Formats: sequence, structure tokens, C-alpha cells
Amino acid sequence: MSRFRSILSAVLTAASAAALTACGTSVAPTPGFGVPAVIKLTPTPTASVDLGSTLQFSASALNGTRAPLTTTFSYSSTNPAVVSIASNGLACAGTWDSVTTPVVCTPGGVGQATITASSNGVVSAPTIVYVHQHIAQISVSPIAANGGPPTGPGGCYTSAAGSLITAQAQSYQASALSDDAAGQPTVDVTSSVGPFSWSTSQPAVATLTPLNALGIPNGQVRADAHTPGMTQISAFIANSTSAPLPFTTCPVQSIALSVNPTGGTIINAAKGTSAGVSATVTDTAGNQISPTLTWSSSNTAVATVSSSGVISSPGVGGATITASCIAPTCNINLSPPQPIYPATPIGATYTGTTSTPFSVYVSSSNPSCAANLRCTAFLVPISGSPPLAGTGTQLPSVATSVDFAPGGATAYLGSQKGLMTAAVSSNPPTITVSPSVTGSVLAVSPDDRKVIVSDTLSPVKQIFIFDTASRTSTSLVISAPNTIAARTRATFSPDSLKAFILAATTDQNNLLTTTLYVYSTQFALQAVALSTGAPAPAPLMDVAFLANGMFGYLALGNSPTSYLATCDNPGQTLSSQLGTVAATTSFLRPLPDGSGLIGLAPPNLIVIKSIINGLPLGPGLPGCPIPFPQAALSVSNSVSAVPLSATPFTPVAFILSSDGQKVYLVIQSSPAIIVYDLIRQLPPTSLALVGNPTPLAAALSPDGQTLYVSADDGKLHFVNTVSGGDAYQLAVPSASLCTIASGGQQPSCLPDLIAVRP
Repeated sequence: MSRFRSILSAVLTAASAAALTACGTSVAPTPGFGVPAVIKLTPTPTASVDLGSTLQFSASALNGTRAPLTTTFSYSSTNPAVVSIASNGLACAGTWDSVTTPVVCTPGGVGQATITASSNGVVSAPTIVYVHQHIAQISVSPIAANGGPPTGPGGCYTSAAGSLITAQAQSYQASALSDDAAGQPTVDVTSSVGPFSWSTSQPAVATLTPLNALGIPNGQVRADAHTPGMTQISAFIANSTSAPLPFTTCPVQSIALSVNPTGGTIINAAKGTSAGVSATVTDTAGNQISPTLTWSSSNTAVATVSSSGVISSPGVGGATITASCIAPTCNINLSPPQPIYPATPIGATYTGTTSTPFSVYVSSSNPSCAANLRCTAFLVPISGSPPLAGTGTQLPSVATSVDFAPGGATAYLGSQKGLMTAAVSSNPPTITVSPSVTGSVLAVSPDDRKVIVSDTLSPVKQIFIFDTASRTSTSLVISAPNTIAARTRATFSPDSLKAFILAATTDQNNLLTTTLYVYSTQFALQAVALSTGAPAPAPLMDVAFLANGMFGYLALGNSPTSYLATCDNPGQTLSSQLGTVAATTSFLRPLPDGSGLIGLAPPNLIVIKSIINGLPLGPGLPGCPIPFPQAALSVSNSVSAVPLSATPFTPVAFILSSDGQKVYLVIQSSPAIIVYDLIRQLPPTSLALVGNPTPLAAALSPDGQTLYVSADDGKLHFVNTVSGGDAYQLAVPSASLCTIASGGQQPSCLPDLIAVRP
């Protein structure tokens, strides 16, 4: 019955169509069974070709359900004397010798023709073909009458995106020129070539809108300033392209942050509250704009910040919030590069009524276990209140370091057999090994996209920069053929744009070479020798950025502390851009309010106050510090020393609390922990470990309320920094840290690696 109804319906439809045709009315065929619903012709909607040249057209069809349909097409031209098109869709800017078997295309005249494709009575949208003399050159020039408001320094235009003033724009005219009798491009054929196409090398910097007069293309385009940066604008048509014309959206000059609605740069609030931060951004023309900034938090366990500057506080403690203008989302494609930072970041401190029980992970770097192929090491989690040790995760090799990514979902463990990436949020944790990336983890970028690993134990001493997404790495060889020892340190800028890497090597003649490597995600690697041939062992050293990200500081042990602007000047050597501080340090920690750093030069604590000079900047001056070209910003550093001990010492850990208020110093071969209050500035105090063991490693909880110290008694000591005592001691048995599969002597493994999960 169903089949009969289908046949009957088809017969009735055919009869109805015949009747309508007999009455003089045409009806489009029903799509389906080889009849297209839509025919698409390419190229479209216009094409531009030289006299006597050819252009291939193609057509495709869709049925009523918009599925591809196989059918045959016929092509037609409204002006065959100007454009002749063969049955295979090949068009001639002139006339073919044959439309069925085309071979010779004879040039015709300049003009236009409309090309269509059809099948079963259905016709495509038309394509207009412009035939013209050969284009020898395309020139592009600004149209003075159609420019925007007065341009900024260097001929830049204020950003349209979020601008607090009228958006600035510039219109351009493209002209197509043919050669004259002397072979010079002087004959203007613009009116015959059709509409131009326009392109920009950096689409985010300027948006392009083709213009026309009364619906007729006139070869003009309007460029609206969008994102701060520089781009190249070009016009093209008929396989010809103009020379690029530069267009600059005025770069960001300065950033000032303030907390809503109270103003200022300090937040003191309860855990769980939120706050908004306003960023006042000024470009080099002196206008306030709202570009896309990169927002960063120094401690995501305490405070997170959204892309619009809204701060949330999941935990207790302190954090630094900052915003920067960096490529590829801000100050794009500038030469030299111009990353811009606020002089004063937001310092946020959140309080709570109780301490948060964080998870602590411990492991052992026992070299005896590492040398024994049958020895297996474990990563042991410790959590809860009272704290308990969980089931250890078997490691593919013995770790030399443990560090967490921001957020705490991933732990990175260095080893001489490869970098281990542990997904600790999985149950059970999973571990992936990158065998070619050997050594200890030096730094994890705040955005968790890069990890710096240093191998100073292998014959070839090198530093790896590991990409966490692609799981690939690049390496820097830091050893000469006769290197016998090396020491390395590294840190990332708060926005993850750059990393400063220090490498000191000592050769068999006891000669020291210290090198600074400047790694950038946007620009080429740079290097500068800080000392060469000095008769000294590799020093204790460190590197840290100011909390605002504007400068990086280098602790060089027995040499003066140095600093380098993050926004360095590629036109000068790095060595000529280094500044010095009147102090020697071996360790550095940034103060979270951006006011400076604290360093360690045993037996003294060194307080470095860093003041950014030159604000506010005048119009046209870049927001990068001296020695950047025409810069006005600089930093001045004042130094004070605080005695921590009567005698020198070797630190096991030098820790600054996340709120920047207290310093904890764990000393080798001493069961006492030195505590110094940076706010009250009273004489240092000490905290004793129960049983007077020798500390091996230490870490501070993000809220600053618990100091975890592992010791040679095989225990993890939980030091309450509020009440000031070794409140709890948890035994971590050797067998839980490493085991021998069968036979051989069980090594004595101690928890000398410790990391707190954020």
C-alpha cells in the first residue's frame, strides 16, 4: 500500500506540473533524484583576470537535505566576447577556439562578464569577472580626508577595543597600475580590475572594512585600531600584491591596578570573599584603553583571578595579583618587544578561623636505591587531621626533586632516568615519564605550560625546557669539555612570559663560569656571561622576579646581586643592561606587595627595597625601563641587613610566608628553626624540633600556618607557626619510601624530598 501511495503521489505531482505548464506558468523542479536544490560556483562573487589569461571555474550541488549531489553542469557567460567559458568550466579572458575542446585563448577586450553554472534548470549565484590589462604594480596610500583623530606618537592610532575615546581609524586607497609604452607602471587601470582584497599580518591589531561608493567597489578600505601592536596592511588582486603598509595601534604605556571600590593595592579580608580589580591602562598617546591583559596570581591555593580581574579566595594566606600586557594578546609584534607591567601589584591576604589540612607528599632521593636496579622508590601522600600516611605510588625511578604545578593537579618529579609527571588527582595516581628530560626540576611556570629541568650529574650537563602540552623539550648545553661541577637555578616571571636561568660551572682548574640565560615564550633565547675564569667554586645562587614582574634579580653568592629588566633592549648587549645592588646574596624571595625582595647572606637576612622611578610617564615614552630606547622608568634599590645568627650557617630551606610577614630558616645540622617577623622587626626567634633531629627538607603550607620539616629521625614534623611548636611528628618508615624486590640489603631511605600540594 505504501508503495502504491508513493507512485500515485508522483503521478499526481507530474500531472499538476504539466497542467500548470500548459497554462503558461513554470514550476521549479523538486530537488531530489538528481535535481539540485542549490548550486555553488567558485570562485565567487568576483574574479579579476588579465587579458588573454584563463581561470578555472568549478561547481558543486546540494540536494534538498543539503547533502552533496552528483550531477552535470553547464556554464554560461553573459558577455562571450569578453569572457568565453568552456564546457569544462575553464574561462578565457577573450574567446576560445572551441568551447568543447579548448586549446587557444585569444584576448578580447577590457570589460565585465557574468558567469553562472546550471543543472536541471537550477542556476547558481553569478560571479562577475573583470578583464583588464596586466597589473604591473599595486600601490596603497592613506586617504588624508578619511583619517581618524590626530594620531599618537610615531603615527599610532588609539585602540578601538574598549577605548574611552572615539575609536581611531585610517582609510587607504589601492590603485592598480599597468606599464606604459616605456615599460613603467604609470597607467591607472583601477576602474577595470574590480574589488580589491585586503589583508593584515596581525588581524587583532587592526580590523579592515572594505568601502564602496553607492554599492560600487572603489578600492578603498578602512583600518580601525583594535589591539595595541603593529601590523602590515596589503591589497591584492589578480595574483598581484601591494607592498605592505605599516599600521600601529598605540602600544600600552602603563598599567595601574586598584581594588574596587575602595581603591588602593592591598586586600585584607576573610577567606571566601571576592573583590574586583580595576586596571587603568594608558597608551602612548595618553588615552585610556581597555586591552586584553594577562592576569596572574602567585598563589592559586589562596587567591585566583579571572580574565576580567575578579579575585576569589579559596584559601587562607597571601598572594600577589598582577596584570601585564604581553604578546600575543597585547603589544603585538612590536620591535623591540614591549611587555608592560604595573609598578605596584595587588597584595592580598586572607584569614580564616582554622588551618586548612593540606596534603604533603614525601619521597626519598637515596643514591643507594637509585644505583640498585631492583630498588623501587615511592611517592607517599600524607593528609588529614591528625595526619596519616596514605598508600605510596610506585615511581619508575628514584626522584631527585618534587614540585607541584599551580592548582595542585600535577606533580613533577625529576630523576636521572627522566622527568616524571604524576597526575595526583587521579585515583590511583598515574605517572608519565619523559626519559630524555633528565635531572632535577628547577621551576614550573605559573601557567603550567613549561617546566625547567637541570641535569648537572650526567657527563653532558644541560638544562631542559619541557613543554607540558606537547611533551617535547629544548635543551641548553651548559658544560665545557672539562667541566667537573655545575650549579643551576631558574624562575619564571609572574605572567610566564620569561624565565631567568643561572648556570655556574667549575672546570678541573677550579675556574668558574657563570651564565645567565633569558628564555622567552615569544622571543629568541639570550645569554650573557656574568663571570668567566674566576678562581672559585660554583657559588650558592638564586634568581627571582619582583612580584610586579618588571625586573628579575640575580643572587650570585660572592658577587654583587644584579638585576635585569624583563623588558630588555635587544639593541644592546645584556651585560650592558645589568644593574647591581649594594649587597651579596645567595637566596632571593620576592615580597608579595611588590616592594622588593629579601635575600640571604649568612648569617644575615638582606632586605632589598625596590622603588620604580619615573612615573607617571610622559606622552610617547614606552613603559619599559631604561635602557630601553627613550625610556624614563628606572629602579632604585636600598639595602638593609638583619643578623639572624652569630655565626655563618648552611641553609636547608629559606622560606617566606605567602603573606610576606615571616621568614623561616631551616639550617643544616641544627634542630632549631629561625623565625623572623618582617612586620614587627623584633630579634629573630627559634622553634625547636622534638627529639633534636637534623632537618633534611622543609615546606610551608599555602596558608602559612604549618611548616613541614622532614628529618633524619625518619619523621615528618608538623610545626604550628601560629602557636609556635612542633605539634605533631609522623613516622615515615624507610620501607614505605623504598623497597628491594628480592635479595640484597634494604637501603635506609629518609624523607628528604617534600612538597605541599596547593
